Amino acid sequence: MICVAHSANVSPMQTMGERLRLAREAANFKSASKAADALGVSASSYRAHENGQNEFGPEIAQAYARKFGTTAAYLLTGEGPMKNGRPGASLVSSYDPDEPEQENVEGAAYSRDRWSPTIAGAVPELDLKVGAGLGIVGDVINLPTGAGNISGHRVVSEWLIPGEYLRNEAKVQASVTIITEIIGDSMTPTYMPGDRVIVDLSQNKLVTDTVYVISDGEGEPQIKRLQRVPFSDPAQVLIISDNPNLQTFTVELDKLTIIGRICGHIARK
Repeated sequence: MICVAHSANVSPMQTMGERLRLAREAANFKSASKAADALGVSASSYRAHENGQNEFGPEIAQAYARKFGTTAAYLLTGEGPMKNGRPGASLVSSYDPDEPEQENVEGAAYSRDRWSPTIAGAVPELDLKVGAGLGIVGDVINLPTGAGNISGHRVVSEWLIPGEYLRNEAKVQASVTIITEIIGDSMTPTYMPGDRVIVDLSQNKLVTDTVYVISDGEGEPQIKRLQRVPFSDPAQVLIISDNPNLQTFTVELDKLTIIGRICGHIARK
């Protein structure tokens, strides 16, 4: 499931600098200088944005939003969900097999059926890096619900991808799609570190021999090419790295968790 925290919108009287300060404080950066260090920018440049001396555009807003756990739309316009004064409380939940209220999510490691974008039509990028090698699971947020708590991966960004491309080219629905970043080199030269991939969470079964986000149930998610072993009983699958220097592994299909199929690739130049 996806839990989205909503509350009253920020007052329209707030300036960009004031929203930036609120986002920084909510992200537990106690001073502007510490935030500037974490961002890799000069303290004077950052302070000029926060105190309103200089305005900033979408590209800088996106960098601030990623670091502070909010959205560029919130920083630029004040639009977006708030939770206890913190912008960007949207999250996509992990599947927890020990959690009874999620017992109907069999086979899925992540889902996003109730996430709502702050930018209409956007696809969420999670604080999750799929490994071409080892992956990284980023910030996990706990939010109270009537039945207890829901844990989930923070949405760090929203990508506007044309709906016609998703439907007609990628053959997916935006409502079951997420974006994650790639780290590591085991899938080079096809997928490079820093590239993003579009993941169709509804395709969590091995139907076609292609590239998927997978997990062994214990480690972080990885991106690998899967190929079914013909006539194997029990069914087996080859886990293939595109990097020719790395070994191919064979495992029983039932022991592998398929999170989703890679249906798009956003490459860096």
